[in-house]
Amino acid sequence: MSADSRFQAAAASQRAGVERAPQGRAGVLPQISVQQLINRNGVRIPGQSVPGYSTVGFTLSLRQPLFDLQAWENWQEGKLLAADADLELAQAQQDLLLRVAQAYLDALTAKIDVALSIKHRTSIAEQLLLAKRRFALGDATVVDENEAKASFDLALSDEIAAHTRLTAKYAALSKIVGHPVTLVDSIRNDVSIARLEPAALDPWIQASSSSYAVSRKRIALQIAERERSKARSGDYPTVSLVGTLNNGNAAFINGQANFYTGGNRGMAGYVGIQISLPLTDGLMTRSRIREALALRDKAEHELDESLGDAELATRDAYSGVTQGAAQVGALATAVRSACVSLRSSNLGYRVGVRVNADVLDAQDKLFRAQRDLARAQVDVLVQGLKLKASTGTLEYADLAALDKLFQSGQAEPGATEDRSCTA
Repeated sequence: MSADSRFQAAAASQRAGVERAPQGRAGVLPQISVQQLINRNGVRIPGQSVPGYSTVGFTLSLRQPLFDLQAWENWQEGKLLAADADLELAQAQQDLLLRVAQAYLDALTAKIDVALSIKHRTSIAEQLLLAKRRFALGDATVVDENEAKASFDLALSDEIAAHTRLTAKYAALSKIVGHPVTLVDSIRNDVSIARLEPAALDPWIQASSSSYAVSRKRIALQIAERERSKARSGDYPTVSLVGTLNNGNAAFINGQANFYTGGNRGMAGYVGIQISLPLTDGLMTRSRIREALALRDKAEHELDESLGDAELATRDAYSGVTQGAAQVGALATAVRSACVSLRSSNLGYRVGVRVNADVLDAQDKLFRAQRDLARAQVDVLVQGLKLKASTGTLEYADLAALDKLFQSGQAEPGATEDRSCTA
Protein backbone atom coordinates (compact mmCIF):
# COMPACT_ATOMS: atom_id res chain seq x y z
CA MET A 1 0.00 0.00 0.00
CA SER A 2 2.87 2.35 0.72
CA ALA A 3 3.66 2.56 -3.00
CA ASP A 4 0.20 3.60 -4.16
CA SER A 5 -0.07 7.38 -4.19
CA ARG A 6 -3.88 7.35 -4.41
CA PHE A 7 -4.16 5.33 -1.20
CA GLN A 8 -1.53 7.43 0.54
CA ALA A 9 -3.47 10.57 -0.38
CA ALA A 10 -6.61 9.00 1.12
CA ALA A 11 -4.68 8.10 4.28
CA ALA A 12 -3.46 11.68 4.62
CA SER A 13 -7.00 12.94 4.07
CA GLN A 14 -8.22 10.62 6.82
CA ARG A 15 -5.60 11.90 9.27
CA ALA A 16 -6.78 15.42 8.53
CA GLY A 17 -10.47 14.50 8.67
CA VAL A 18 -10.40 12.91 12.12
CA GLU A 19 -9.20 16.23 13.53
CA ARG A 20 -12.62 17.72 12.80
CA ALA A 21 -13.99 16.02 15.93
CA PRO A 22 -11.64 17.71 18.46
CA GLN A 23 -11.93 20.97 16.53
CA GLY A 24 -15.70 20.88 16.93
CA ARG A 25 -15.44 19.91 20.60
CA ALA A 26 -13.21 22.92 21.26
CA GLY A 27 -16.20 25.23 20.77
CA VAL A 28 -17.97 23.89 23.89
CA LEU A 29 -14.89 23.78 26.12
CA PRO A 30 -13.55 26.67 28.26
CA GLN A 31 -11.64 29.37 26.43
CA ILE A 32 -8.88 30.88 28.57
CA SER A 33 -6.47 33.57 27.44
CA VAL A 34 -3.79 35.77 28.97
CA GLN A 35 -2.84 39.22 27.69
CA GLN A 36 0.42 40.76 28.87
CA LEU A 37 0.74 44.59 28.77
CA ILE A 38 4.01 46.53 28.97
CA ASN A 39 3.43 50.16 28.02
CA ARG A 40 5.43 53.37 28.33
CA ASN A 41 3.02 56.26 28.81
CA GLY A 42 3.46 59.99 28.53
CA VAL A 43 1.22 62.74 29.97
CA ARG A 44 1.18 66.35 28.75
CA ILE A 45 -0.74 68.96 30.77
CA PRO A 46 -0.39 72.61 29.68
CA GLY A 47 1.55 74.59 32.27
CA GLN A 48 2.62 71.51 34.22
CA SER A 49 5.50 69.11 34.04
CA VAL A 50 4.37 65.51 34.45
CA PRO A 51 6.95 62.75 34.23
CA GLY A 52 6.31 59.71 32.04
CA TYR A 53 5.41 56.42 33.61
CA SER A 54 5.24 52.71 32.78
CA THR A 55 2.19 50.45 32.90
CA VAL A 56 2.93 46.76 33.43
CA GLY A 57 0.28 44.11 33.94
CA PHE A 58 -1.72 41.24 32.54
CA THR A 59 -5.34 40.29 31.94
CA LEU A 60 -6.66 36.74 32.44
CA SER A 61 -9.95 36.04 30.63
CA LEU A 62 -12.29 33.04 30.86
CA ARG A 63 -15.27 32.15 28.68
CA GLN A 64 -17.27 28.93 29.08
CA PRO A 65 -20.30 28.45 26.81
CA LEU A 66 -23.35 27.29 28.75
CA PHE A 67 -25.82 27.36 25.88
CA ASP A 68 -24.57 27.84 22.32
CA LEU A 69 -26.54 25.88 19.73
CA GLN A 70 -24.11 26.62 16.90
CA ALA A 71 -21.11 25.44 18.94
CA TRP A 72 -22.98 22.27 19.88
CA GLU A 73 -23.91 21.53 16.26
CA ASN A 74 -20.32 22.18 15.19
CA TRP A 75 -19.20 19.52 17.67
CA GLN A 76 -21.74 16.97 16.43
CA GLU A 77 -20.89 17.77 12.82
CA GLY A 78 -17.18 17.38 13.58
CA LYS A 79 -17.81 13.86 14.86
CA LEU A 80 -19.71 13.03 11.68
CA LEU A 81 -16.89 14.41 9.52
CA ALA A 82 -14.36 12.30 11.44
CA ALA A 83 -16.52 9.20 10.89
CA ASP A 84 -16.73 10.06 7.18
CA ALA A 85 -12.93 10.32 7.06
CA ASP A 86 -12.66 6.79 8.44
CA LEU A 87 -15.14 5.52 5.86
CA GLU A 88 -13.23 7.31 3.11
CA LEU A 89 -10.04 5.52 4.10
CA ALA A 90 -11.80 2.15 4.28
CA GLN A 91 -13.29 2.80 0.84
CA ALA A 92 -9.84 3.73 -0.52
CA GLN A 93 -8.40 0.53 0.94
CA GLN A 94 -11.10 -1.57 -0.73
CA ASP A 95 -10.57 0.35 -3.97
CA LEU A 96 -6.87 -0.43 -3.77
CA LEU A 97 -7.56 -4.15 -3.29
CA LEU A 98 -9.84 -4.12 -6.30
CA ARG A 99 -7.39 -2.14 -8.43
CA VAL A 100 -4.52 -4.48 -7.56
CA ALA A 101 -6.59 -7.55 -8.40
CA GLN A 102 -7.93 -5.95 -11.58
CA ALA A 103 -4.45 -4.91 -12.73
CA TYR A 104 -3.04 -8.37 -11.96
CA LEU A 105 -5.83 -10.17 -13.81
CA ASP A 106 -5.56 -7.73 -16.72
CA ALA A 107 -1.87 -8.62 -16.95
CA LEU A 108 -2.77 -12.30 -16.77
CA THR A 109 -5.30 -11.89 -19.59
CA ALA A 110 -2.66 -10.13 -21.68
CA LYS A 111 -0.21 -12.95 -20.92
CA ILE A 112 -2.79 -15.50 -22.08
CA ASP A 113 -3.32 -13.52 -25.28
CA VAL A 114 0.42 -13.56 -25.95
CA ALA A 115 0.72 -17.31 -25.37
CA LEU A 116 -2.28 -18.07 -27.59
CA SER A 117 -1.19 -15.66 -30.32
CA ILE A 118 2.23 -17.31 -30.43
CA LYS A 119 0.61 -20.74 -30.81
CA HIS A 120 -1.73 -19.38 -33.45
CA ARG A 121 1.11 -17.81 -35.41
CA THR A 122 3.13 -21.03 -35.14
CA SER A 123 0.26 -23.17 -36.39
CA ILE A 124 -0.36 -20.79 -39.32
CA ALA A 125 3.36 -20.86 -40.12
CA GLU A 126 3.23 -24.66 -40.27
CA GLN A 127 0.22 -24.45 -42.56
CA LEU A 128 2.05 -21.93 -44.77
CA LEU A 129 5.04 -24.23 -44.97
CA LEU A 130 2.75 -27.14 -45.89
CA ALA A 131 1.04 -25.04 -48.59
CA LYS A 132 4.41 -24.08 -50.08
CA ARG A 133 5.56 -27.70 -50.08
CA ARG A 134 2.35 -28.93 -51.73
CA PHE A 135 2.50 -26.13 -54.29
CA ALA A 136 6.04 -27.17 -55.15
CA LEU A 137 4.82 -30.72 -55.62
CA GLY A 138 1.87 -29.57 -57.71
CA ASP A 139 -0.74 -30.70 -55.16
CA ALA A 140 -1.91 -27.15 -54.36
CA THR A 141 -2.38 -23.86 -56.11
CA VAL A 142 -0.74 -20.52 -55.51
CA VAL A 143 -4.04 -19.39 -54.01
CA ASP A 144 -3.52 -21.79 -51.09
CA GLU A 145 -0.07 -20.34 -50.46
CA ASN A 146 -1.35 -16.75 -50.66
CA GLU A 147 -4.21 -17.47 -48.26
CA ALA A 148 -1.80 -19.03 -45.79
CA LYS A 149 0.55 -16.07 -46.13
CA ALA A 150 -2.27 -13.60 -45.48
CA SER A 151 -3.37 -15.56 -42.42
CA PHE A 152 0.21 -15.68 -41.16
CA ASP A 153 0.56 -11.90 -41.47
CA LEU A 154 -2.67 -11.38 -39.53
CA ALA A 155 -1.54 -13.83 -36.85
CA LEU A 156 1.79 -12.03 -36.58
CA SER A 157 -0.06 -8.72 -36.21
CA ASP A 158 -2.19 -10.23 -33.42
CA GLU A 159 0.95 -11.42 -31.66
CA ILE A 160 2.60 -7.99 -31.84
CA ALA A 161 -0.56 -6.32 -30.51
CA ALA A 162 -0.74 -8.88 -27.68
CA HIS A 163 2.86 -8.14 -26.66
CA THR A 164 2.08 -4.41 -26.67
CA ARG A 165 -0.94 -4.94 -24.41
CA LEU A 166 1.08 -7.13 -22.06
CA THR A 167 3.77 -4.46 -21.70
CA ALA A 168 1.12 -1.84 -20.91
CA LYS A 169 -0.60 -4.08 -18.34
CA TYR A 170 2.70 -4.87 -16.61
CA ALA A 171 3.41 -1.12 -16.44
CA ALA A 172 -0.02 -0.44 -14.91
CA LEU A 173 0.52 -3.16 -12.30
CA SER A 174 4.03 -1.89 -11.55
CA LYS A 175 2.64 1.60 -10.88
CA ILE A 176 0.33 0.26 -8.19
CA VAL A 177 2.73 -2.12 -6.44
CA GLY A 178 5.71 0.23 -6.66
CA HIS A 179 8.25 -2.08 -8.31
CA PRO A 180 8.79 -3.46 -11.82
CA VAL A 181 6.62 -6.45 -12.77
CA THR A 182 7.71 -8.65 -15.66
CA LEU A 183 5.79 -11.85 -14.93
CA VAL A 184 2.53 -12.92 -13.32
CA ASP A 185 1.59 -16.40 -12.20
CA SER A 186 -0.81 -18.52 -14.21
CA ILE A 187 -4.14 -19.97 -13.17
CA ARG A 188 -3.93 -23.64 -12.26
CA ASN A 189 -5.55 -25.95 -14.80
CA ASP A 190 -7.51 -27.80 -12.10
CA VAL A 191 -9.27 -24.68 -10.86
CA SER A 192 -13.07 -24.64 -10.97
CA ILE A 193 -15.17 -21.52 -10.54
CA ALA A 194 -16.56 -21.37 -7.01
CA ARG A 195 -20.30 -21.01 -6.51
CA LEU A 196 -21.68 -17.79 -5.11
CA GLU A 197 -22.54 -17.78 -1.43
CA PRO A 198 -25.31 -16.80 -0.99
CA ALA A 199 -26.50 -17.93 -4.40
CA ALA A 200 -29.62 -15.73 -4.53
CA LEU A 201 -29.51 -12.12 -5.71
CA ASP A 202 -31.72 -10.55 -3.00
CA PRO A 203 -29.22 -10.92 -0.11
CA TRP A 204 -26.57 -9.21 -2.22
CA ILE A 205 -28.98 -6.37 -3.08
CA GLN A 206 -29.78 -5.89 0.61
CA ALA A 207 -26.07 -5.89 1.49
CA SER A 208 -25.36 -3.23 -1.14
CA SER A 209 -27.17 -0.66 1.03
CA SER A 210 -24.24 -0.94 3.46
CA SER A 211 -21.54 -0.20 0.92
CA TYR A 212 -19.02 2.50 1.71
CA ALA A 213 -20.40 4.88 -0.89
CA VAL A 214 -23.94 4.61 0.52
CA SER A 215 -22.72 4.89 4.11
CA ARG A 216 -20.87 8.10 3.28
CA LYS A 217 -24.00 9.54 1.66
CA ARG A 218 -25.93 8.75 4.83
CA ILE A 219 -23.37 10.69 6.82
CA ALA A 220 -23.62 13.54 4.30
CA LEU A 221 -27.37 13.65 4.95
CA GLN A 222 -26.79 13.80 8.71
CA ILE A 223 -24.30 16.63 8.20
CA ALA A 224 -26.91 18.48 6.14
CA GLU A 225 -29.33 18.10 9.06
CA ARG A 226 -26.74 19.58 11.40
CA GLU A 227 -26.20 22.47 9.00
CA ARG A 228 -29.92 23.18 9.12
CA SER A 229 -29.79 23.28 12.93
CA LYS A 230 -26.77 25.58 12.77
CA ALA A 231 -28.68 27.95 10.50
CA ARG A 232 -31.55 28.05 12.97
CA SER A 233 -29.14 28.86 15.79
CA GLY A 234 -29.16 32.44 14.54
CA ASP A 235 -32.57 32.83 16.24
CA TYR A 236 -31.40 31.47 19.60
CA PRO A 237 -29.62 33.27 22.43
CA THR A 238 -26.18 32.27 23.67
CA VAL A 239 -25.36 31.99 27.35
CA SER A 240 -21.78 31.97 28.61
CA LEU A 241 -19.93 32.06 31.88
CA VAL A 242 -17.36 34.87 31.63
CA GLY A 243 -14.69 36.14 33.94
CA THR A 244 -11.73 38.53 33.87
CA LEU A 245 -8.80 39.14 36.23
CA ASN A 246 -6.58 42.22 35.79
CA ASN A 247 -3.24 42.66 37.53
CA GLY A 248 -0.92 45.64 37.09
CA ASN A 249 0.61 48.87 38.47
CA ALA A 250 -2.30 51.14 37.51
CA ALA A 251 -5.31 51.76 39.74
CA PHE A 252 -8.21 54.18 40.14
CA ILE A 253 -8.77 55.92 43.49
CA ASN A 254 -11.79 58.20 43.94
CA GLY A 255 -12.27 58.23 40.19
CA GLN A 256 -8.75 59.55 39.59
CA ALA A 257 -6.01 57.57 37.88
CA ASN A 258 -3.09 56.87 40.17
CA PHE A 259 -0.01 55.45 38.52
CA TYR A 260 2.68 53.65 40.38
CA THR A 261 6.09 53.40 38.81
CA GLY A 262 7.55 51.30 41.55
CA GLY A 263 6.65 47.82 42.74
CA ASN A 264 3.11 48.64 43.84
CA ARG A 265 0.52 46.62 41.93
CA GLY A 266 -3.23 46.22 42.01
CA MET A 267 -5.78 43.58 41.02
CA ALA A 268 -9.37 43.80 39.76
CA GLY A 269 -11.75 41.35 38.12
CA TYR A 270 -15.26 40.07 37.64
CA VAL A 271 -17.17 36.84 36.99
CA GLY A 272 -20.72 36.55 35.67
CA ILE A 273 -23.20 35.22 33.14
CA GLN A 274 -23.32 36.80 29.69
CA ILE A 275 -26.49 36.43 27.64
CA SER A 276 -26.54 37.48 24.01
CA LEU A 277 -29.93 37.66 22.29
CA PRO A 278 -30.05 38.35 18.53
CA LEU A 279 -32.73 40.83 17.52
CA THR A 280 -32.28 41.30 13.78
CA ASP A 281 -29.61 40.38 11.26
CA GLY A 282 -31.14 41.72 8.08
CA LEU A 283 -33.00 38.41 7.48
CA MET A 284 -29.68 36.60 7.11
CA THR A 285 -30.85 33.72 9.34
CA ARG A 286 -34.01 33.20 7.26
CA SER A 287 -31.93 32.96 4.10
CA ARG A 288 -29.46 30.55 5.68
CA ILE A 289 -32.31 28.31 6.85
CA ARG A 290 -33.74 28.15 3.33
CA GLU A 291 -30.28 27.39 1.95
CA ALA A 292 -29.73 24.62 4.51
CA LEU A 293 -33.13 23.08 3.73
CA ALA A 294 -32.31 23.02 0.02
CA LEU A 295 -28.92 21.41 0.68
CA ARG A 296 -30.59 18.87 2.96
CA ASP A 297 -32.97 17.93 0.12
CA LYS A 298 -29.96 17.66 -2.20
CA ALA A 299 -28.21 15.29 0.21
CA GLU A 300 -31.35 13.16 0.46
CA HIS A 301 -31.63 12.86 -3.31
CA GLU A 302 -27.92 12.00 -3.56
CA LEU A 303 -28.45 9.23 -0.99
CA ASP A 304 -31.29 7.82 -3.10
CA GLU A 305 -29.05 8.02 -6.17
CA SER A 306 -26.25 6.26 -4.32
CA LEU A 307 -28.59 3.47 -3.23
CA GLY A 308 -29.69 3.02 -6.84
CA ASP A 309 -26.11 3.01 -8.10
CA ALA A 310 -25.09 0.44 -5.47
CA GLU A 311 -27.97 -1.84 -6.40
CA LEU A 312 -27.18 -1.52 -10.11
CA ALA A 313 -23.48 -2.28 -9.53
CA THR A 314 -24.44 -5.31 -7.46
CA ARG A 315 -26.84 -6.58 -10.12
CA ASP A 316 -24.21 -6.11 -12.85
CA ALA A 317 -21.53 -7.93 -10.86
CA TYR A 318 -23.94 -10.72 -9.86
CA SER A 319 -24.94 -11.15 -13.49
CA GLY A 320 -21.27 -11.12 -14.48
CA VAL A 321 -20.54 -13.99 -12.10
CA THR A 322 -23.59 -16.15 -12.82
CA GLN A 323 -23.82 -15.59 -16.56
CA GLY A 324 -20.05 -15.57 -16.83
CA ALA A 325 -19.92 -19.06 -15.34
CA ALA A 326 -22.46 -20.21 -17.94
CA GLN A 327 -20.43 -18.52 -20.67
CA VAL A 328 -17.29 -20.30 -19.52
CA GLY A 329 -19.08 -23.64 -19.86
CA ALA A 330 -20.33 -22.75 -23.34
CA LEU A 331 -16.91 -21.55 -24.47
CA ALA A 332 -15.26 -24.69 -23.11
CA THR A 333 -17.63 -26.69 -25.32
CA ALA A 334 -16.82 -24.36 -28.22
CA VAL A 335 -13.10 -24.99 -27.75
CA ARG A 336 -13.64 -28.75 -27.86
CA SER A 337 -15.78 -28.38 -30.97
CA ALA A 338 -13.16 -26.15 -32.59
CA CYS A 339 -10.50 -28.75 -31.84
CA VAL A 340 -12.57 -31.47 -33.51
CA SER A 341 -13.24 -29.17 -36.47
CA LEU A 342 -9.54 -28.40 -36.87
CA ARG A 343 -8.57 -32.07 -36.78
CA SER A 344 -11.24 -32.87 -39.35
CA SER A 345 -10.14 -30.00 -41.60
CA ASN A 346 -6.49 -31.09 -41.40
CA LEU A 347 -7.41 -34.65 -42.25
CA GLY A 348 -9.72 -33.54 -45.06
CA TYR A 349 -7.01 -31.28 -46.49
CA ARG A 350 -4.52 -34.16 -46.57
CA VAL A 351 -6.93 -36.44 -48.40
CA GLY A 352 -8.11 -33.70 -50.74
CA VAL A 353 -11.70 -33.16 -49.59
CA ARG A 354 -10.89 -29.85 -47.85
CA VAL A 355 -9.06 -26.80 -49.13
CA ASN A 356 -6.39 -24.79 -47.34
CA ALA A 357 -8.89 -22.02 -46.53
CA ASP A 358 -10.93 -24.49 -44.48
CA VAL A 359 -7.92 -25.35 -42.33
CA LEU A 360 -6.99 -21.70 -41.84
CA ASP A 361 -10.55 -20.84 -40.87
CA ALA A 362 -10.65 -23.72 -38.36
CA GLN A 363 -7.35 -22.60 -36.84
CA ASP A 364 -8.65 -19.05 -36.50
CA LYS A 365 -11.90 -20.22 -34.87
CA LEU A 366 -9.94 -22.32 -32.40
CA PHE A 367 -7.70 -19.39 -31.53
CA ARG A 368 -10.68 -17.08 -30.98
CA ALA A 369 -12.54 -19.65 -28.89
CA GLN A 370 -9.49 -20.34 -26.71
CA ARG A 371 -8.87 -16.63 -26.18
CA ASP A 372 -12.52 -15.93 -25.38
CA LEU A 373 -12.58 -18.83 -22.92
CA ALA A 374 -9.51 -17.59 -21.07
CA ARG A 375 -10.87 -14.04 -20.93
CA ALA A 376 -14.25 -15.26 -19.69
CA GLN A 377 -12.59 -17.27 -16.90
CA VAL A 378 -10.62 -14.24 -15.73
CA ASP A 379 -13.64 -11.96 -16.04
CA VAL A 380 -15.68 -14.21 -13.72
CA LEU A 381 -12.97 -13.77 -11.08
CA VAL A 382 -13.03 -9.98 -11.55
CA GLN A 383 -16.82 -9.84 -11.33
CA GLY A 384 -16.73 -11.87 -8.12
CA LEU A 385 -14.41 -9.30 -6.55
CA LYS A 386 -16.57 -6.44 -7.84
CA LEU A 387 -19.64 -8.10 -6.34
CA LYS A 388 -18.05 -8.13 -2.89
CA ALA A 389 -16.80 -4.57 -3.37
CA SER A 390 -20.34 -3.43 -4.23
CA THR A 391 -21.44 -4.57 -0.76
CA GLY A 392 -18.38 -3.20 1.05
CA THR A 393 -17.14 -6.67 2.04
CA LEU A 394 -14.02 -7.02 -0.12
CA GLU A 395 -11.07 -7.82 2.17
CA TYR A 396 -7.48 -9.04 2.12
CA ALA A 397 -8.76 -12.56 2.67
CA ASP A 398 -10.49 -12.46 -0.72
CA LEU A 399 -7.21 -11.66 -2.47
CA ALA A 400 -5.47 -14.38 -0.45
CA ALA A 401 -8.11 -16.86 -1.63
CA LEU A 402 -7.60 -15.64 -5.20
CA ASP A 403 -3.85 -16.12 -4.86
CA LYS A 404 -4.40 -19.83 -4.16
CA LEU A 405 -5.77 -20.21 -7.69
CA PHE A 406 -2.40 -19.37 -9.23
CA GLN A 407 0.73 -21.38 -9.82
CA SER A 408 4.27 -20.06 -10.17
CA GLY A 409 6.27 -20.32 -13.34
CA GLN A 410 5.86 -19.39 -16.97
CA ALA A 411 3.59 -22.26 -17.90
CA GLU A 412 0.83 -21.26 -20.25
CA PRO A 413 -2.09 -19.85 -18.25
CA GLY A 414 -5.79 -20.15 -18.77
CA ALA A 415 -8.63 -22.54 -19.14
CA THR A 416 -8.83 -26.15 -18.15
CA GLU A 417 -9.11 -27.17 -21.80
CA ASP A 418 -6.05 -28.39 -23.65
CA ARG A 419 -5.12 -25.58 -26.01
CA SER A 420 -2.64 -27.58 -28.12
CA CYS A 421 -5.43 -29.29 -30.08
CA THR A 422 -2.97 -30.95 -32.42
CA ALA A 423 -4.23 -33.21 -35.17
